[in-house]
Parts: sequence; structure tokens; C-alpha cells
Amino acid sequence: MKPTRELLWATMLLGLAWQSTGFAEEAKRYISIRNTDSVWVQGVCSLVFRLDNGGAGEFNALSVTIHLNDKTGHTLAEGTLDVPPFGDSDATRSVDASTEFDCEAVEKANGISIVAASEMRANHTKITLPLSTFDPQYYQPLKITMSQ
Repeated sequence: MKPTRELLWATMLLGLAWQSTGFAEEAKRYISIRNTDSVWVQGVCSLVFRLDNGGAGEFNALSVTIHLNDKTGHTLAEGTLDVPPFGDSDATRSVDASTEFDCEAVEKANGISIVAASEMRANHTKITLPLSTFDPQYYQPLKITMSQ
């Protein structure tokens, strides 16, 4: 029994519709990222980041490459955030990740740039995430004073 032309077209259109739905879901995913802390431990500085998906779309394990840049934009150091899976519920919509740098580079840094990101999919394939997935946030903690 040969498939009819109409059946072949219907199958192809259903496949395209399913694929475009996947792309639409992918396009909704985003990650708000902010540098929340820096920690010095025995001559090594660790920068801590908070990643939050806003409750829109689960992420598998991520690898995010970041650069510390000086005032002119030149790279002082490169680090990698190894981010565990997050975002499968409101309770897990955010996660903290950190990476280590030479403290001198951190002291001279004027900014941080995300230069690459990848996600490990369930079938153990690594895909490159578009950098537009990230929404960098500037975080400045409130000043603490002592009351008299």
C-alpha cells in the first residue's frame, strides 16, 4: 500500500508544526543572571552568580563561559560557570553558581561578559545556547549603616 500524496503532506506539516512549537518554547526560555557576591579564600577569588529563569522553561546542566574585562574591554581572565539543572518548578526557578579567578584579575576588573553558553540535553548532546537567552542584571546590595 503506497502512501498518498495528501498523507505525506499531512505528515510533513504535522512534523513542521511540532518542530515550530518546540522552537516557540525554546524562544520563551531566558535566564536572568547577576553577580551577587565575591569570596576570597586562600588567595583565590570566587565570583558567585544567581541565575533565574523567571518560572519560564526548565534548563538542563549549563556551561557558561565568562570573561573579566578591564575598563577598555580587554579580557583579564576567563572562567566557566558549571550550572546544575534548574527551573522545573517555582521552587527551583533560580540557582547559584560560582567560578574562581586570580584575585588580582578580580580587583582590576571593570565588567563581566558572557561569551559562550551550552546546555547538555537529555540525550547527552551538547547544544549552544544563543547569548540572547541571558538577561544580565546589575546587582548592587544596599548600604549597611549603624544606627545610634
